[in-house]
Amino acid sequence: MTLRVADIVGLPGVPTTKRGVRDWLKAHQVTVDFDRNRFTFEIADLPLAVRRAYELRQIEASGLPAGEYDDAAHDRLVAATPAMQTAALRKAKIARFLVLRGGSADVPLTGELVAAVRSEFGSKGTDKMTLKRILKAVAGVDPINFAPALLPEYDRGGRPKAEISPEAWSFFMTAIKKAAPTWPLRSAWKDVRDLAESQGWAWPPYKTVLRRWDALSEAQKRAARFGRDNAVSSLNMPVKRDLTSIRPLEWVSLDGRTLGFWVDFGDGKPVRPVMIALVDSASHYVLGYELERSENAVATARLIRNVCQIHGIFDRLYTDNGAAFAGHLVAGGAKFKWRGKGKGQPGVKPLGVCYHLGIEPIFTVPKNAQAKIAERTFATLSRDIDDRPEFEGAHAGQARIPERR
Repeated sequence: MTLRVADIVGLPGVPTTKRGVRDWLKAHQVTVDFDRNRFTFEIADLPLAVRRAYELRQIEASGLPAGEYDDAAHDRLVAATPAMQTAALRKAKIARFLVLRGGSADVPLTGELVAAVRSEFGSKGTDKMTLKRILKAVAGVDPINFAPALLPEYDRGGRPKAEISPEAWSFFMTAIKKAAPTWPLRSAWKDVRDLAESQGWAWPPYKTVLRRWDALSEAQKRAARFGRDNAVSSLNMPVKRDLTSIRPLEWVSLDGRTLGFWVDFGDGKPVRPVMIALVDSASHYVLGYELERSENAVATARLIRNVCQIHGIFDRLYTDNGAAFAGHLVAGGAKFKWRGKGKGQPGVKPLGVCYHLGIEPIFTVPKNAQAKIAERTFATLSRDIDDRPEFEGAHAGQARIPERR
């Protein structure tokens, strides 16, 4: 429930001026919003003693007797989530409004009283059936305890929550995990129902099970339906790159890509050429490239030397773990690399071009090649180059060799 600064002025422990209250809220780390020239905040964010004093003042102002304070009930209120507390406090205010005007669980609600509630509190949560449930929930409860009584889990001596055997729930979740993602929940419920009696499991009606399923977090439901990896990838916040802190030639990305067309290098054999490129991570500028029959270390080392001769020596080379990039000719002498770690013949290892030029090679985590800027640059160039009209009849698709003419 949203309050204004004026609503708590003068409460025990709270300053007696609006300016003082704003400073007090800031000191108690209460989030304050500015709405239509008024400072507002949520009642659930207030300290417990202040919130209790506000409730007492509201009850006294309504003319209702506060009654006896129920410590256990209010402990449940404090333990509830802020959203649940806010909803319960708003309902308590509506309940006091109804009771003060003669509303009761035993007396039918009149249209005039319902209209008065909607005029005072708005249309949300003030339909006739909801108001009846509110009055039923506070029947026999002292006004000071209305808010705890209106919590969803408040124990009013009604029917206890339906029991679900852990074995039955485990079978239900396993069936969902093993089935296709579109398999109906009701079918899983039926399978458990058919086994429950013979296994001695407690298994309630479908609506009860559905409520428990809906109470699961989105991550739990998605993991059950699609698997843990899908849940992690779909619910994780993407990491946005901030290029403002990167200087030109501080990070250079290296990658190779097999182009999507066939060419003849002069020996009469059609091959798909490989483009090896260096891309500046700060500007996405292609610093240089090589076209070769295959991705190889000799062409890669030559490309690095040529780029350094034209643009200057860069600081770091970010690349994947391909043999052409992580081999000795390019990365020999690197402090760490994934490829060939702890393997190979003993003896002196040759030092690569990066070591001689003072470039620090850094390798992507295996199976994460798309993290490189160069990989994304190739994706952009692919449609711009491979599909050009000059390559009519030579486009490769994925692997098809064109007919010789």
